[in-house]
Amino acid sequence: MATKQRKSTTVEMPGVTAEVHQPDHYIPTRDDLAGAANAVRSYLPSGRTMAFYGGLGALAAFSMIEWPVAAAIGLGVAVAQRGGSQEKQSS
Repeated sequence: MATKQRKSTTVEMPGVTAEVHQPDHYIPTRDDLAGAANAVRSYLPSGRTMAFYGGLGALAAFSMIEWPVAAAIGLGVAVAQRGGSQEKQSS
């Protein structure tokens, strides 16, 4: 296995020697970027769920419902969905 040569510069002065190394830069490949995008996508809710919460937020923003009511509805739906997905996994 060949070792990688790093570029460096050495400056010697009376009483002091400084050696500066060129940093290793990593440029991600398309596969790296696709993997990162898929990882992020796995944490995001579905488009349908995003639309629901967006609509709920819009109703609260335009004072069609009060924000505590919107928060309670959103939290209730999130808890219900989480409970439903856990029941499916355990079956």
